[in-house]
Amino acid sequence: MNRTHANRPIGIFDSGIGGLTVLREIARLLPREDLIYLGDTARFPYGSKSSHAIIQCALECARFLMEQQIKMLIIACNTASAHALEMLQETLPVPVVGIIQPGFKVLMETTRSQRVAILATQGTIASNVYQNLIRQHYPMACVFPIACPLFAPLAEEHLFDHPAADLIAAHYLQSLNTANIDAVLLACTHYPLLRNAIQKALPPSVKIVEPAQSCAEQVRSWLTASEMQNLQEQGRHQFLATDHTERFAALAKTFLGREIDLHRIVLQT
Repeated sequence: MNRTHANRPIGIFDSGIGGLTVLREIARLLPREDLIYLGDTARFPYGSKSSHAIIQCALECARFLMEQQIKMLIIACNTASAHALEMLQETLPVPVVGIIQPGFKVLMETTRSQRVAILATQGTIASNVYQNLIRQHYPMACVFPIACPLFAPLAEEHLFDHPAADLIAAHYLQSLNTANIDAVLLACTHYPLLRNAIQKALPPSVKIVEPAQSCAEQVRSWLTASEMQNLQEQGRHQFLATDHTERFAALAKTFLGREIDLHRIVLQT
């Protein structure tokens, strides 16, 4: 084991604030780890961009975090995971963990009927990454993929408790009332902020699942197996954004329950 490498931070990036759900779970499970979070708010949202543009954004975020001497990279963004995970895993010299596999795992562990819905950005739905993964392992499953492009902006604008969130959720999810599903995956890390509005739009028996905890457990498993845990008393958390730092800081307090020290950075293209 290289103790110098074990003491390096874990890098996490997302298109905005949503990936803080993943950071929160990693911090809870691994309180000794140093974490660097990068929110690419200047180019939010990723979900409406072309695959080429998403890959370019992911590359630039990854390159910046690699310059911070990280020991592992977490893509806490479903859209970026869907389009850039394999490429980053093949090119970076550190382990790269996406959010797709953890989301798939927790969804299929939750469902009993194998009738499930995927709520995600247009980019994630169009990639078919969840649909293909589920059908590959569960060929009899019935999957209802629904693009919800306004959910992430509602979260970023702090409108998750606004009546508009209820109306938009009801509009997007009305077809699920007769789909006889038993589980829904929030396949965008922004969507947990709208959990109440989403739950109200679904039959009460439908379980809503999120990938953040499963992702954090995967990170812990790798660190343990590789003997790469940081053994310090308490980890330090660094928060970076590419734009809108005041709004980001306010929303981060909602996610994390505490004030953060946020710094703006410029990514090199």
